[in-house]
Amino acid sequence: MCFNIDEYKEKIEYFFKIMEQNKDIVDIKLCNEKWTLKELVLHLVEEASISHQTYVRLQIDHRVKFPIYDPEIWKNITKIQGYNFIDLINLWKYYNYFLLHLIQNIEEKDLDNIWERDGMEGMEFSLKYCIEDYFVRHMDLHIDLYNERIKEINNEKFKKEISV
Repeated sequence: MCFNIDEYKEKIEYFFKIMEQNKDIVDIKLCNEKWTLKELVLHLVEEASISHQTYVRLQIDHRVKFPIYDPEIWKNITKIQGYNFIDLINLWKYYNYFLLHLIQNIEEKDLDNIWERDGMEGMEFSLKYCIEDYFVRHMDLHIDLYNERIKEINNEKFKKEISV
């Protein structure tokens, strides 16, 4: 298989440790436009769920169209703030390990099957691209965003401590 499973595992573990180390600040809301760390993890679980469906459905059919995913609507419906953060990050971690299991068992012939983005004419992605996008570009983007949000929260906490 053409995927670097060990690299993906390292990335999952690295990100999980960051999540775990910052569990005390996950509910801090900086402003309405910025998600909390917990809301960011919820989004990651939703993306893992979408990836799960993508990886399986694209092995069943050669071409699949999925509905549009609006993360803001999903976040508002889920009401994640009352959910246990440790349970949430464990769900994210083990869901990603399950995704690794799935991709290790994909037949090469299915990697060129196509996902069409509903409502976005001409937006087509192969199964191989979807896997690489999720475990490389998407994961890196969210690690960076998560770390940036941690810095913003800590800066706000520091400002409040100084002004007291």
